[in-house]
Amino acid sequence: MDQTTPPDIKALLTEMATLTTMERGKLTAEHRSRPASEGTGRVALGPYYKLQAWEEGRNVSRRVPAAEVPALQEDLANHERFTELADAFVEQTIARTRTLRSADLPEKSTDAKKNSAKKPAAKDTRKRKPSSQKSKRA
Repeated sequence: MDQTTPPDIKALLTEMATLTTMERGKLTAEHRSRPASEGTGRVALGPYYKLQAWEEGRNVSRRVPAAEVPALQEDLANHERFTELADAFVEQTIARTRTLRSADLPEKSTDAKKNSAKKPAAKDTRKRKPSSQKSKRA
């Protein structure tokens, strides 16, 4: 970062640098059931955790042990926050670029633009479809 970088953009970049762990995807909990051993009712099993994400153009899913879930949830939240910060960085940088560019342009003239008069509407010179013309048979 140079001296001309505004403080708000510096703050975004600084916060982005603090997010040191990330994971893409969506974490879901699956519950299953099986018949009870006595034969009456069902027994609930789970939750079983699954992480799904797009990798190299394919949907990839993997099972996640329950012990890893809290850390994985934090990593997913870090990725979401990083994406929000990156979007804000882009928007602020574009706005700054446009401001700098407009400051470099010469003063706009108040005269009307050349060739700014309204153009007359074009005449209807379309060819008629053969079906709309009556054919004369002898």
